[in-house]
Amino acid sequence: MKFFRGMSKIELINWKKGAILGFYIYMLLFFINYIYSLIYGTEPITSVVIFWTAFFCPCVRNKRESLNIHVCLNKPECF
Repeated sequence: MKFFRGMSKIELINWKKGAILGFYIYMLLFFINYIYSLIYGTEPITSVVIFWTAFFCPCVRNKRESLNIHVCLNKPECF
């Protein structure tokens, strides 16, 4: 039983890019938070902000890329 349709090649590529970007955003924010807490003793970024930022940044980036790809697919010079 399938609940969702299979992803197209473009959707699969964008999903992978988004997952990788989200992971690196998590690592960057955790690194900044950890170094800041070692130096100053307080955390500048709450865990809730880190959690939601890493989810929304890849979604916004993938939406922009998928729009650009679909526009480009209609033009013969893109091939």
